[in-house]
Amino acid sequence: MLAIFYLLFVIACGQGEKKADDSKTADSVSTTTDTAKTAAPVATIDAVTAAPNLYKTLKDTLGIRLLEADYNPGDSSAMHSHPDLGMYVISGGTVEFTGKDGKKVKWDFKTGMSNIAPADTHSVNNIGKTKVKVLLVEVKRPMGASSTDASMDASKVAPDLYKVVKDTLGIRILEVNYKPGQSSALHSHPDLGMYVISGGTAEFTGKDGKKQKLELKTGMSMIVPADTHSVKNLSKTTLHVVLVEVNRPIK
Repeated sequence: MLAIFYLLFVIACGQGEKKADDSKTADSVSTTTDTAKTAAPVATIDAVTAAPNLYKTLKDTLGIRLLEADYNPGDSSAMHSHPDLGMYVISGGTVEFTGKDGKKVKWDFKTGMSNIAPADTHSVNNIGKTKVKVLLVEVKRPMGASSTDASMDASKVAPDLYKVVKDTLGIRILEVNYKPGQSSALHSHPDLGMYVISGGTAEFTGKDGKKQKLELKTGMSMIVPADTHSVKNLSKTTLHVVLVEVNRPIK
């Protein structure tokens, strides 16, 4: 700003008397300041608002929102924004992302692929020949220190059942597989988003010893508050679940 002021002052000095020059310089600086004040920031547009035919809200609570994105071949969205998020590809294909700067990036989404992405603004186009279906777990919480007990971490207590596939930005994605009859020791999770890839019947036992039986249906999704429990698969089929843990406290 000082450099701009100096340049305007020098130009004004070569154009006439000091009084007139001071007036011109003041006017120029005033115009620059007014322009800066009125310049609006780039707006962020919610994905569901921008493309309600492509993005569907499944659950929204605890500062976490689950979205299902469905793009048929040739479908494209308007420019929209997401906060930091975890992603799981339910049905893969080829998509093209266009950033707000106009740059294009092509991605081959493989079924079962997962990723954690920082906040971004873009449009999306399905340029492949297959339908692309993706679960997005948006995190509407600021970064902050987690208060979870590391000794009760599911991936430490039961590493054969809970596999960490991504862990960054205070977000962690776990793949969970319980074979028929398998059970885990008592463990903890922070608030999380859950998606059932292959369902069945699970029995949860809380730290107070109370048991609860749940039917986890394939395609089911939910947001679950922080909890400590053990789990047993009562089904005759393998339970396969994706968990997106949010290691950011609610303030």
